[in-house]
Amino acid sequence: MAQNILAAALSDSTRSSYRSAVNHIAKFHEQQKSNFTFPVSSDTLCLWMASSIDKLTYSSIRNYLHGIATTQMELGYPNPLTQSPLVWRMFKAIKRLQGQQVVRKRLPITVAILSQINSFVDTNNELDLCMRAAMWLGTCGLLRAGEFVRKPTTKYSLKLQHLTFHDSNNNVLDPFDLKGETPFYMSIKLDQSKTDPFRQGTNVIVGNPQAIEYMLAYLRRRNQRLARLPLFVGNDGQALTASALVKFTQSLIEKANIPNAHLFLGHSFRKGGATSLHEAGHPDSLIKTMGRWASFAFATYVHTPVRMIVEAGQSLRKVVHHQHVVTKPSSSWDVSNLQL
Repeated sequence: MAQNILAAALSDSTRSSYRSAVNHIAKFHEQQKSNFTFPVSSDTLCLWMASSIDKLTYSSIRNYLHGIATTQMELGYPNPLTQSPLVWRMFKAIKRLQGQQVVRKRLPITVAILSQINSFVDTNNELDLCMRAAMWLGTCGLLRAGEFVRKPTTKYSLKLQHLTFHDSNNNVLDPFDLKGETPFYMSIKLDQSKTDPFRQGTNVIVGNPQAIEYMLAYLRRRNQRLARLPLFVGNDGQALTASALVKFTQSLIEKANIPNAHLFLGHSFRKGGATSLHEAGHPDSLIKTMGRWASFAFATYVHTPVRMIVEAGQSLRKVVHHQHVVTKPSSSWDVSNLQL
């Protein structure tokens, strides 16, 4: 029973990643023509890391190390990461050797970029309408890819029942019978979220008028067929995958002659939402709330355009330095006159 409770500390996606770690080191043993069993020694970990330097990034190796160590401890064996300092010395060496080349840069898919590529969407094509609605929802909702489209580790998908439209008085509107009324905002209920460890569900509010308009256009095309299907569906009738959405988005970015289309990836929607809010001048506290960040670590997501940096530097010319004159109080100044 205690092991079952302990296992609940890890999410399904984390557990899946840890299984991949164990499979990877098991494959290493197969290549060495030896049988893999727990416990794993520190020396074995060092040899495995050395053989993985050309196959895995240092960040993946770090995650796999924790996966192997966690699995080993759950089986009742000591933590191999604390048995020898050579493990982390080897990791440090791999990190230094790989350097910055292993960092996969992601450019933000901002509202400005979505508007720029909008003309390349075929509004007569149902799949294009689906993709457009998904792109705008991802950016304007500051969503992680796995929260609104399917990834290999995703076990659930958004459905029509997770989406509601509201007027300015928070009343729920029927998207198929608006009677000429325009929704004030739409709300997405996430059953699972990284920032919702107790799986109580999280509501994401999206107020961007274009995101709402494009979602409605898509729903009207799909109509009630969406009730029992995933909200976003690919050509195969299954839940839209993150890879398919990214590929479609990159194709539009290339058509718009925007450089480095390959650097716009699944997490670029969330990054683009934070960047768009930043460029619009919204305070960090609001960006933190809308993105459901527990800390101000979101600052690493914000991409500050060179234009804004240059304009900030140019504004320094307008700074006027005032000379502050300090007046000494007279000797007759009475402390009793001070009002608190």
